[in-house]
Amino acid sequence: MSSALLPASTSAWDQYWQDGRLASCGGEGGTNYQPAITEGWRRFFDALTDGAHVLDICTGNGAVARLAAEVASVRNLKVTIEAVDSATINPTRLGLGADMIRFSSRTPAENLPFPDATFDVVVGQYAIEYTDLERTMAELRRVSRQTADIRFVTHAVSGIVVQEAKRQLADVERLTGTGIFESAEALVKSSTDLTATGLNDTRRNFQNALQALHDATTGAMDLTMYRNVGAVIAHAIQHLPQVGAAAVLAKIRETATSVRSHEARLSSMSRAALDAAAAEALRVLAERLWSKSFKVDALVRSDGAVFGWVLASGEKES
Repeated sequence: MSSALLPASTSAWDQYWQDGRLASCGGEGGTNYQPAITEGWRRFFDALTDGAHVLDICTGNGAVARLAAEVASVRNLKVTIEAVDSATINPTRLGLGADMIRFSSRTPAENLPFPDATFDVVVGQYAIEYTDLERTMAELRRVSRQTADIRFVTHAVSGIVVQEAKRQLADVERLTGTGIFESAEALVKSSTDLTATGLNDTRRNFQNALQALHDATTGAMDLTMYRNVGAVIAHAIQHLPQVGAAAVLAKIRETATSVRSHEARLSSMSRAALDAAAAEALRVLAERLWSKSFKVDALVRSDGAVFGWVLASGEKES
């Protein structure tokens, strides 16, 4: 429950949300979360009452907020949903009940712009574990009513989402370790060097990095990432005479930023995930703050795979 989990900036997530993605976990999202996750939220939102004020923290582009709005609309309820995130988000293609949702970027969970005792429902999917938990939970208690219905789904250290993230992270670290971006930049910059020695050296270093990139694909899970990076960099350098150094450098840096942002998100997820002891500590903290019972359970797919932890007020989920 430390601020050490907080990223230095939200730039990696700013980039991620800009194309309208809903789910935050590669391989577990598509247009929204998988049934094991979605069905749990639908059951929870079935208890919404007319006029309820709902807070969805770390909303991303609003996967959970949209589910709340959809359930409310089907039941002919009118609710108000505040969907906030510390990153710059880009919610698009809003569906049923979208008029009930107000999205707010640059709104950290630790410092919310709402009056005391505003919300009847507080939710978050892969959310609170990315924040300073003690500050966030205290702030959520401030803005919610004591009787509020509360449900969070968090990453679990042993869960399939986090384990996949760790495999992807190893792939990214091998890729960046080849020096492909640095050697490509050096080659482009040396294209104006009139000495053959300088150009030959940087060309040789770039070819070595390309070979290292190829070699690193052995045992890699994400072959597409390696191939795409190699193809983009090679294509950009091949067109250096036509487009000039500035354009090629911009493409190299854009690609490097995308890969390093991906690395930052995966690393953040791995650090944020809760083990059983941390999940239990979060339950105890919630009970102390709201002065009522909370349960923490594993969220399990039909095949037995664990997605994460569910922390919810009230009785154990079925």
